[in-house]
Amino acid sequence: MTALEQIRSLYEYNEWANNHVLGASGGLSEEEFGREQGASFGSVRGNLAHVVAGQIVWLGRWTNSPPQSLSELQAAQGIDAIRGMYETSHDGLRQFVASLKDGDLTHIIAYVDSRGEANERRLGQLMLHLANHGTHHRAETAMVLTSLGKPPRQLDYLFFELERA
Repeated sequence: MTALEQIRSLYEYNEWANNHVLGASGGLSEEEFGREQGASFGSVRGNLAHVVAGQIVWLGRWTNSPPQSLSELQAAQGIDAIRGMYETSHDGLRQFVASLKDGDLTHIIAYVDSRGEANERRLGQLMLHLANHGTHHRAETAMVLTSLGKPPRQLDYLFFELERA
């Protein structure tokens, strides 16, 4: 499997896992959805909004789209608004990943991070970062959902591979 094939698979998994967490989150009341639970971004809402904001911001950096404010994106309220943001970002990520050619993952991407600092990294490194970032915060969100009695299904990559086989 080439690096590009691995990235494509990882982004299919990312969407699959996000959708399962969103599905479990849809069973929460608005109060439960926004309840502070000690996750990195406080609540299920906070964590989901942070993950999708990251997807939107990174995709914009990779496609040279006008920058969007991370803090404004993270302020999204309600499961329906956040679900809509995921649908949009998944569509964009799917199109971007499908457009990649052999060698694109080694291209250097210059960007300004959320602290205003200029950086440069290979596209492949940044794409791995975003996928890993989502995995980290989905795991936190899954713990909170479980504590609220709404556990998501198994999110391990292997379950994704077994399901799609």
